[in-house]
Amino acid sequence: MKLNVRLSFLPIIVLFATFAIGSILQAKACQNDPFQDLNVIPAAAQQEELKQDDEKAKKPEEEEEEGEVTDTKSVANTAEKFPDNYVRFHMWDGSIVAGELQVESISVKTEFGVLQVPIDRIQKLYPGLDSIPELNAKILSLVESLDDKDFEIREKSHRELASMGMQIRNEIDKFEDGGSAERKKRLAAIKQEINQTLDEFDEDESPVDRSLIRGDSVKTPEFEIVGKILQENFTIKSKFGELSVDLSDIKMAERSFDEKKENIRKNVVVGAEKFFQRQPVSTRIRVNKGDKISIKADGVVQWTNWSSSSTPEGLANQGQYEGIQSGTLCARIGSSGKIIKVGAKSDWTVTQGGVLYLAIAMQDSYLAQNGYRWTGEYNAKVQVTPGGAE
Repeated sequence: MKLNVRLSFLPIIVLFATFAIGSILQAKACQNDPFQDLNVIPAAAQQEELKQDDEKAKKPEEEEEEGEVTDTKSVANTAEKFPDNYVRFHMWDGSIVAGELQVESISVKTEFGVLQVPIDRIQKLYPGLDSIPELNAKILSLVESLDDKDFEIREKSHRELASMGMQIRNEIDKFEDGGSAERKKRLAAIKQEINQTLDEFDEDESPVDRSLIRGDSVKTPEFEIVGKILQENFTIKSKFGELSVDLSDIKMAERSFDEKKENIRKNVVVGAEKFFQRQPVSTRIRVNKGDKISIKADGVVQWTNWSSSSTPEGLANQGQYEGIQSGTLCARIGSSGKIIKVGAKSDWTVTQGGVLYLAIAMQDSYLAQNGYRWTGEYNAKVQVTPGGAE
């Protein structure tokens, strides 16, 4: 009986011994690696992680944005090769008709005689008001309605004329001396509205619209001819077959779209405290030698400690940075390029490639004062034309 009892406890004793041995081995392993618990990070590991975070934080903005920039070299040449007689017509109804013009030249009657302009020498063509009788009659009718007895008619005519914008800029002056006081008052208001929009007009962005004149205009690489185009309609061979286009329906025609590269345009906001000494704003455009940069800017920055404000042109008598007065919007190409004054408007050709940055010039001593604050922002319209593009 005693022997059987002892044997029955044997498995329990073996199990206990196995557990004890396993515990001892685990304790020794812990002595060798006290950070075995995954929830505990060794001090050395913590220091290495903090060091990596510090190095990442110290990286300049241009390194962080390296993969996000648009390189002007990568902008595809969007031009196609067209025949010399290929013309694109922009019509007054908003449509575009393109194809091969079935004449070798255009006849233009000028005060010096009739000139024959070869199609392959024409860059742009603008029919004048004398060639667009319907539009001419509409402008005259709207002007006459500015002093109509019906207030709603006067208001409608006013709105329509103002909506024509710069296209009627040259015509408005011709009507200011005649008519009633009401008409003169409204014409003056329309002219003022048009003038207010002229600063925002960018001919590169809207090549179809321009001030209408009486005569037709034909632009060549050498000069612009003004006169009367003798052809009243044109035949075009398009992919849809032959089409007939009347001169009076044409707003503008162009041939100069060959060999163009795509322009890069971006609107960039430069905060009030974006200084070169701190962190400039990346346009995320990598420019290359020969590229043309055009920037227009507006906006206001408040100098809170001075109870003053500045525009992109800067603020006088507040010190300088790199020879440029404080508060001026500036540009820099690359991380160590020369500071370029931009102001409200600037155009220049790139001589050394790199990422284009914008920032505000500010005297060093002002930035050393922790209590100085600036608020507001500048808004910059940036356009980059890749080298070789016209």
